[in-house]
Amino acid sequence: MSTRSDRRIGPFLCVCLVALVVFVAGCEKSSTTSKSRSGSPVASGQSSDTTGSSTTTAVVPAVVPVVPTTAAPSSQSTRDRLSVLAVDDRQSPQGTYHREEWPHWADVDSNGCDARQDALAVWSVVAATVNRSGTCKVVVGSWVSPYDGVASNNPSDFDVDHLVPLENAFRSGGWAWSTERRRAFANNPAELVVASASSNRSKGSDPPDQWRPANRDSWCAYADGWVKVKSMWELTVTTAERDALGQMLDTCGIAGPVWPLGSTAFTSPTGAAPSGSASGGASGTPAVPPSPSAPATGADVYYANCTAARAAGAAPIRVGQPGYRTALDGDKDGVACE
Repeated sequence: MSTRSDRRIGPFLCVCLVALVVFVAGCEKSSTTSKSRSGSPVASGQSSDTTGSSTTTAVVPAVVPVVPTTAAPSSQSTRDRLSVLAVDDRQSPQGTYHREEWPHWADVDSNGCDARQDALAVWSVVAATVNRSGTCKVVVGSWVSPYDGVASNNPSDFDVDHLVPLENAFRSGGWAWSTERRRAFANNPAELVVASASSNRSKGSDPPDQWRPANRDSWCAYADGWVKVKSMWELTVTTAERDALGQMLDTCGIAGPVWPLGSTAFTSPTGAAPSGSASGGASGTPAVPPSPSAPATGADVYYANCTAARAAGAAPIRVGQPGYRTALDGDKDGVACE
């Protein structure tokens, strides 16, 4: 009897033991799953969305603070122009440079004064007196050379410099230009800077990697003007020239590309759009923008701009008063340089 009972109890105990083991294992698995779903913290910057048996995690990108820059106020456009100028380090252009093949000091705007006299009038820091009887000639004014700070009231103490020298223009692409295009370039107001004779002759036809103005305050305007001229006229630069221009643009301050003329900050006149054939062929008359218009008949005072008028103590200038002209009257209300 006891033997049969033992045989029945033995299998029963085995079944119970297996069931207990399965039950315990199931509980542990359930507990682990529950913790993985609800007990684990969600990382900062993440969101957890559980639907059914699938889980998706969206990562929120970290916010990167924007660091203010101190880019040179010479304007990004100038640096953009510099970065895309064609680089040509070859030393042998086609043909030989001859200055007489670049007609300069022409009266391109038909105001009775050639480009040199117009430049002297524009760059004078006070109202320039222009003798218009016979050949136009600036006889009185006040100038400060931005290259070296030399100041004088005598126009003969100054040269009118081609910012990008004519020979440099020839070597960087102008060798292929027509005479009309060379004429337009040589008389372009944006190309002309009134500087001391000594500084102009020291410069010669050197590019910025070989010559820079002694006055560092003029480096920004010098490089800005050089880049814009070369960009507009599609002239090339050398590698050394490009690097030197970039260094000079680094000197630009809050005022931007202005020429230091003593206590006066002067901005270069706007230049002409290139005209004439770039391939040596004939073309029409170059479209050079007019220089400041001549004063009315009988007037003996000519203000190149409002800066000159204010420096002379003449501003504001009303219609009929010496020096008034519509080019200085922006709102056309009859009062200039208000």
